[in-house]
Amino acid sequence: MILQAANPAAPFLARKLYRYRWLLYELVSRDLKLRYRGSVLGFAWTLLNPLLFMAVYALVFGVYLRIGVRNFPVFLLSGIMAWGWFVSAMQSGTSSIVDGRMYVGKTVFPAELLVIVPVLSNCVNFVLSLPFLVAIVFAYHQHLGLPLILLPVIMIIQALLTVGLLFFVATLNVFFRDLQQLIQYLLMLLFFLVPIVYSANVIPQSARQFVLGDPIAVIIMAYQHIFYYNTFPNLAGLGLVFVLAIVLVITGYATFAHYREMLGEYL
Repeated sequence: MILQAANPAAPFLARKLYRYRWLLYELVSRDLKLRYRGSVLGFAWTLLNPLLFMAVYALVFGVYLRIGVRNFPVFLLSGIMAWGWFVSAMQSGTSSIVDGRMYVGKTVFPAELLVIVPVLSNCVNFVLSLPFLVAIVFAYHQHLGLPLILLPVIMIIQALLTVGLLFFVATLNVFFRDLQQLIQYLLMLLFFLVPIVYSANVIPQSARQFVLGDPIAVIIMAYQHIFYYNTFPNLAGLGLVFVLAIVLVITGYATFAHYREMLGEYL
């Protein structure tokens, strides 16, 4: 039944997002305001988080372990900022339906917006921190060129992939609350499987195809190609991830729609 509902899922979701675009805008704005409410530094925390990670990992992998990546802070930051967007969206998005239980099943509120808001709000944080990344690139005398035009494309692919995943996990988390904890551990494991703190060249040949076939790894390496190597990323790999992201959005939303009527009972 879910597969049968998947065909009209994408256009229906697109129409619904357009219809409630202002509500989506207000929810994203509200999420950002709540995140920094009562904070003295405000948005600065968005920059401090990757900066702190960069300092620690640069010390460990750039000095102690000496992995041999030239201008390692640039390499690290170009991947870890995009990773931070993905992780933050997955962590808050997994519990988004549970956290927004007061809206589910009791009003005409489009509950699917709850799943999309964490992706967009964390995307805003990512965009606002990009000037900091560019400053680091120039501070280490790296160069940015024509490959930068692909940045919006990569961001769209990442957003679609994350939304597709969240439609699945946020829906299932309503029925299996342990999933939220499981996601935390899986993300921790995935961090070390994706070439963020090390170059893809150090991956053993026997495992390279498996690791580099990970859609998240393809996206992270695309950012590294733009901001660190100043070269075009693997377009074929990005194309495959884009197709996968579309499939996940369609089937994920169909899964959400299939269980929509049951969500209120479990919340």
